Amino acid sequence: MLINSVHLGIKSTFNATGDPVGSIWVVNPFRNLLAVFTPTGLGVTAVGFILFCLITKKGYIWFSGYKFIRDKRGFDILPDGTHGTSGFMSKKEQEKILLTGPISELSGTLLGKLKDDPDDDDKYAEYVTLRPNSGLTEHIMVYGATGAGKTRGLVKPFILQCAAKRSTQESLICVDPKGEVYESMSSFLREQGYEVRMFNLLDMENSDAWNCLSGIEKDKDLVQSIAEVIIKNTSNANERQDFWEKAELNLLMALMHYVATQTIPGTTELLPIQQRSLGAIYRMLSNESFGDLERRFEALPKGHPALAPYGIFKLANRQIWGNIAIGLGNRLSVFQNPLVDKITSYNEIDLTLPGQKPCAYFCCISAQDSSLEFLSSLFFSQLFARLIEYGRRHGKHGRLPMTVNVCLEEFCNIGKLPDFKRVLNFCRGSGIFCQLIVQSIPQLQDRYPKTEWEELIGCTDIQICLGCNDVDTATYISKKCGMVTIKVENNQMPLLPLFSPVYSSTRPYSQTKSNTQRALMLPDEIMRMDNQESLVLLRGQKPLKLYKITPDEHPSFQRLHDVKVSDYTPEWRRQEELAKAERKARAKSRPAPSAPEAGPPPAQPANTAPATPGQKEAGGETAPHKERDQILRQEYDYGLLDPELDRVSSQSPDTEAPYGAFDLIETSPDEVGGP
Repeated sequence: MLINSVHLGIKSTFNATGDPVGSIWVVNPFRNLLAVFTPTGLGVTAVGFILFCLITKKGYIWFSGYKFIRDKRGFDILPDGTHGTSGFMSKKEQEKILLTGPISELSGTLLGKLKDDPDDDDKYAEYVTLRPNSGLTEHIMVYGATGAGKTRGLVKPFILQCAAKRSTQESLICVDPKGEVYESMSSFLREQGYEVRMFNLLDMENSDAWNCLSGIEKDKDLVQSIAEVIIKNTSNANERQDFWEKAELNLLMALMHYVATQTIPGTTELLPIQQRSLGAIYRMLSNESFGDLERRFEALPKGHPALAPYGIFKLANRQIWGNIAIGLGNRLSVFQNPLVDKITSYNEIDLTLPGQKPCAYFCCISAQDSSLEFLSSLFFSQLFARLIEYGRRHGKHGRLPMTVNVCLEEFCNIGKLPDFKRVLNFCRGSGIFCQLIVQSIPQLQDRYPKTEWEELIGCTDIQICLGCNDVDTATYISKKCGMVTIKVENNQMPLLPLFSPVYSSTRPYSQTKSNTQRALMLPDEIMRMDNQESLVLLRGQKPLKLYKITPDEHPSFQRLHDVKVSDYTPEWRRQEELAKAERKARAKSRPAPSAPEAGPPPAQPANTAPATPGQKEAGGETAPHKERDQILRQEYDYGLLDPELDRVSSQSPDTEAPYGAFDLIETSPDEVGGP
C-alpha cells in the first residue's frame, strides 16, 4: 500500500497531462500488489533495502559478508581465527555428535539440557546425549564444588537413565557417601530386576559382607594386588620407609597365602570362608609369637605359595621381626572392631556378577574417617581386576556380557587405586565405563600427584564442570575452553583546548577497529556460573553450555520411594541372630544340674603328693595343662562345643590353638548355661 501510494503521488505530481489521480491512498490489495512491479515500486524497494543495509548491523553483515557471533557478554567473536578459533558449539556442530530430544526418546548418558533461557519451562527443553557412533568413550570426569549438584544433578539422573534401558539394562556400581542414593534408588532398582547389594562402611551392622580373600586360592595373582592396596593406603605419604613397607608387604602376602589355603584338619576341604579373612590374619599377629608362626610355616608342604614371601621376610634380621609385625599389625588395627571383622569375613557380594546380570552395588564411605579408606580402595581395585579377568575368560572378544557403569562420587575419598590410569585404558574394552566425580583439581592432584592426575583426565573423553570455588580448577577449565578472536573498537573524540588560539592542532574524531585475543571463559566467569548451568567439554569439540538436570524431570521419578538403610538386615546378621536364638533355646531345654550330696572329701593315699608343675596326674595330663583346659572351657567354649554333640562327633577342643580351633561367637556363659 505504501509503495502504491508513492507511485500514485509521483504520478499525480509529474504527470500533468494524464488522467487526474483521485486519491493516493488505495485499499484494494490487488492494485497495491501490482504497484510493486512498476518501475516506481522496484525503485522504492531497492532504496529501502539499501537503507536497511546501511542502518542496521544485521543488514550490514549480510550485505558486506563480514560475519561474527555476538556474545551475550558484550563482545563479537570473529571467525577468522587470527588469535584463536574456539567458541561455543553451534547447532550444526551439535547435530554431528549429539542427540537431542525428550528423555523418553534417548537411551544414552544424559549430559544436560538445552534451553534458550533458564526461566523457560522444562517441557520446552531438549535433553542431550552422545550419539552411539560418536567415537568417544563414556569415561566422564566431573568437577563440582560442594553444593554444585553432583548427586542430584548427575548421579541420580544417571542411575534412572541406566535403569530405563529395558532392552539393554546395564549394571551400576556407585559410591554413596551419605547413603542417600541407596535410600532413594534401591527399591526402584529391585523392582526393575536388579540384584542390589550394599557395602556400607558407615553403618556396618546394615552392610552386606565382602571377603577380599575369597577366590584367591584359585587365583594366586590377586594376593600381590590386595597386599599392595593395603600397604599403599595405610602409608604416610610424607615418610619414606621403603624397607619397612616391603618387609611388611612380604609378611602380609605370606599370611594371606597361608590363611586362604587352610583346610579342615584331616581333610582337603578348605575352612569356611569366614575363618579365612583379614581378621584372622590380624588375630594371628596379635595372639601368636614368632615361634608359633614359624611352626605353622614349617608344617607347610614344599612349594606352598606362602613359603616364598615368608622366606623373603625372614631375610631381615631376626631382631627386627617384631618391629615388622608391629607395623603390619598397626595397618590392620581396624579389625579390632568386631563389625569390621564380620563384614570382611563372610562373602555375600560377588564382584563378577555385575558383568553377568543387572546388578546395583552401593559402597557407602565416610567423608570424615579415613581409617577405612583401604577397604573401599580394596573393594574397587578388586572389582576392576575381577571383572576384567572375567571378561577375558568368559566374554566375547574380552567384553563382559553386561555393560558395567562405575560411578565414583567423591573419587578422591575412596583411597588410592594403584595404576588406575592403566585400568581406565583397558576397562573400556571390557565394557566398563567410569564416571569420576571430584570436587576440584587440587584434590585430584593431592591424591594422584606429579603427572598421574593429568593421565587420568586424559583417559576421559567427556569432562563436565558443574561449578567450582577455587582458582586452580577455574584456570584449568578456562584453558581447556581455549581462546577466541574478538573485535575491538577504539574511538577518539576531538577535545578543543579551552584557551588555545591554535585549533588546527586538535586531532579530528577517529575510530579504529582491530582484532585481539580473549579466553572464551575467563576463570572468574567460570566461578560465577549460574548454579543451574554446566560446562561440557568433549574431546575434539568446542565447549558446550548446558543446564543441569534434576531427578524429578525423569519419567521414572514417580516410581521412586524411599527406604531406610537402618531397616536393611544383611544375610550374615540374619544367620547370626538365628544361631543365637537356637543356642538360647537349646540352653533353656537343658535340665538344671542336681546339687551333689554333702560328704567328706575322698581320702588321698598317704604316699601321694600334690602335683607339681610338669608332673602328670592320674589322667595322664599335667596339672597346668588340665587347668588351662578348664580355663579354655570356661572362657571360650560358649556353646560352641556341646558335650553331647562332641561325644557323638568325636570333636574336642584344640588346646594348642588360641581359640580352641573354632571362631568365637559373641555371647556370654549365662546365655547358654555355661559356668
